Amino acid sequence: MTNIYENHNSHIPSIKELRAKYREEKRYILEIKEKESMEKSIDKEGSFFNTFRKYEFEEIEKFNYKNEYYSRYKKYIESEFISKSKEIARIKNCIAYEKFFLEWERKLIFDKENSFLKSNPATRYRVDRIKKLEEELDELITKSEIAHIVYNKEKLLDDIENQKNKKLVNVDYVLDAKNKVKSSLKKGVPVNIIGHLGSGKTALATEAAVEFTIENMIQELLEKKMEEWYLNNKNASFEEVLSAFESFNTSIRKRYKEILINGKKEDLEKIQPLFISGSHNLSYEDMFIEKTLSLNSSFSGEDFEYYLNYLSENFFDWIDNHQKELEEIPSKEEFQIKVEIWKSLSDLLVAKNSAFGTEIKKIEKEILIAVKEGRPVIVDELNAIAMQNLIALNDILQKNIGSTAYVTGIGPVKIKRGFAFIGTGNLSTRLVSYEGTNELNPAFKSRFMTIEYNYLPQSLIGSLYDQSDNSKNELFRVIITRLLDGEGNLHIGNPRKTLDELFRFAQLSRVTQNVFMGKWKDAGDEESTLNELELKESVLSIRNILHILDDWNLGEEKDIDLALWDSFISSITYPDDQSYILSQCLRFGFFAESEGWKVKTKSIGEATTTYDEIRTRPYQYTRPKIEILSYLDVLDIIFGKKEFKEDEALMEFLELDSENDSISRDDLQKLDKKIRKLEYSKDIMDYLYKERDGEENER
Repeated sequence: MTNIYENHNSHIPSIKELRAKYREEKRYILEIKEKESMEKSIDKEGSFFNTFRKYEFEEIEKFNYKNEYYSRYKKYIESEFISKSKEIARIKNCIAYEKFFLEWERKLIFDKENSFLKSNPATRYRVDRIKKLEEELDELITKSEIAHIVYNKEKLLDDIENQKNKKLVNVDYVLDAKNKVKSSLKKGVPVNIIGHLGSGKTALATEAAVEFTIENMIQELLEKKMEEWYLNNKNASFEEVLSAFESFNTSIRKRYKEILINGKKEDLEKIQPLFISGSHNLSYEDMFIEKTLSLNSSFSGEDFEYYLNYLSENFFDWIDNHQKELEEIPSKEEFQIKVEIWKSLSDLLVAKNSAFGTEIKKIEKEILIAVKEGRPVIVDELNAIAMQNLIALNDILQKNIGSTAYVTGIGPVKIKRGFAFIGTGNLSTRLVSYEGTNELNPAFKSRFMTIEYNYLPQSLIGSLYDQSDNSKNELFRVIITRLLDGEGNLHIGNPRKTLDELFRFAQLSRVTQNVFMGKWKDAGDEESTLNELELKESVLSIRNILHILDDWNLGEEKDIDLALWDSFISSITYPDDQSYILSQCLRFGFFAESEGWKVKTKSIGEATTTYDEIRTRPYQYTRPKIEILSYLDVLDIIFGKKEFKEDEALMEFLELDSENDSISRDDLQKLDKKIRKLEYSKDIMDYLYKERDGEENER
């Protein structure tokens, strides 16, 4: 932590300095909180653990910056956080309300027009309202620094929660793909997601299917809730309508969120899609209905209580029918006759129901269940299934929701609302071919909306600190999200150096992805195919990237270089792939000779490289001092620092009330500019003095 001023009440800081001090205090508070959390006992672990628990501790330098302008600045910023949070929530609620009504209108058209959507004045009104509100939100977060922070912090916390729940991080590329999938499913059009290995096709299909189902359920519940509420509140204002909608929408979404995390099996089954793993051996019966032979007896149909009751009824019926005869014989003989009759009836019942035989049993499979119950179904590796079996899907794929499709061996089946079909498949290219996959028949393929989903966008030009728009580096965003705590803070050693390494790691990963796909983006940022570059088996996919980050573990025991070797490069079995990836590691600054590495370029066809070949001395690692970056610092790293115009309200708020010390907003702005010029002049003077001192030392 930098040196901290004790008292600066007389100092007039620049806005830039106030921002820096605010962030410095945030980091100080995080250090205090971390220390306090370590000192607390963990009740469930017992006395032994808590008594002998030790932790890394360093003296925390106290933040004691006393300045009236800073106190006012902090008060203003914290009030603005509350204000802008409410404003963003208001606009988002209005957008959600308009989308809710638009969906309702489109559902009516869909039903009326027999599964076709047609624009009308009502839908156009909602579309225009949504566009206007989105523009209002965009203007707010573009013009206000605090609104920008609030909006992006919400996205950051969502990213963290998604990673915690093993879901995709909703960067723009992922969101766009999800929305395309859901939009097609809502129109009743099946989707086929294609892409290369490890890009997350199956995860995308699953999440899109779950969201499609939940959104349908939420829509239905909201329509019902709003109607019930309005019947009891017919004089309500539009503001009250929006408030009621927000309350219902929030509570319903919260409920489904809890179901996804900790829901009961029966609740999850209603939400989760049905799933089929495609293979060449998958038959028609495996998708629709399975016929099996079962060995049954007549007894197998009911429980024992049923047969006991049946026997008792027959026994008492016999007694009633022979009451006169029984009265004429002695009681001892009467009892004996009754016992014999009971035994006889029992034997007859057993004989009647002891016939064994075989029967054909039909078990409904995933696609038939999905059609009849109105649920999404995912066929993973669709292009691995034999084409003659896929043709059986034709009638279902081309029929609309609510209509009847013919299923061979079953007959006509009505397609229930909520049914959706998603296929996934690996994308073969000239360089990469996936064994066991087939090219889909063009006629069959034409029934789908085909979406190509590959690896996340990432700039390959410049360092982290040279980027003009950090938000476009979506792969880097996923990497950073993996390392954050639950509140969006980052605990990391030597932040500037380590963050730069992580950015280069993202660039390295994207290069391997481009080469694996047979595509390359050179410095000119123009896509081209280079015949001499190829990776046959290995690629730094998201899956492999996360393995490396977990092994690195924020640099606790090793640096990124060794984690990269241990968790990925050492396991590559194809020598040419390993050699090429090692060469790219050198290009991006990994495995430096100064750190004890010596990677040699190998010719095509040579054996794989071992650890001992590339180490010049035993590996030794000293962990750098861990520093804490607050979520404010993380937002700058992920989304980039943005310049905002001076806040007029802030300048007004910073005016002092004291008669002697008061200063006008105009004067404060002028002072701020002078201070900035002085800071710049000081940097130049420091530089010139260093140059002069260096020349004197040389003499």
